[in-house]
Amino acid sequence: MITASGLVDAPAENVYGFLSQLHNHRLISGDRLHLVSLAADREGAQIVIRGPLGIRRTAETTITQRKPARGVGGTATVGSRTAAHVHWTIVPAGAGSHIALTATILRTGVLDRLLLALGGDRWLARGFDRAIQRLAAALYEPVTPGH
Repeated sequence: MITASGLVDAPAENVYGFLSQLHNHRLISGDRLHLVSLAADREGAQIVIRGPLGIRRTAETTITQRKPARGVGGTATVGSRTAAHVHWTIVPAGAGSHIALTATILRTGVLDRLLLALGGDRWLARGFDRAIQRLAAALYEPVTPGH
C-alpha cells in the first residue's frame, strides 16, 4: 500500500466537490503524476507517471466510487498486468479536512514489481504528498478584509 496524508483548510464538502470532478485533478497533478487526458465520459483519465532516470509509465484510471464528503476512489491500470485501487479519503477536521491518498496494489507485472521494489513505492508516496499539497493550495482562497 502506498499512502500520503495531510490537512486541507477546506470543509469536507468542498474537498469532495473538487475531487469528484476529474478535470480538477489537472490542477493538482505535477511532474511525477501528470493528468494528460480525460475520457469522453469524464469518469476516467490517462495519467503519466514520470520517474527518475527517464522512467515513464502510463496509467489508465476510472472513478468507481463516490461517497459525498467522504471520498472518491477508482482503479488505475498500467498495461495489462499492473492494477491498483486508488482512493482519496476525506475526514472532517475542525473547519478543514484530513485527506489521505492511498493506492492499494492489486497485481503487478514484472517491470512494475521491480520498480516498486527499487524504491518506486516511496517515490510515489512523495508524489502523493505533493498532490495533497497542491490540493490544499487549489482549495485555499484567501479572504480579503472588507470584501
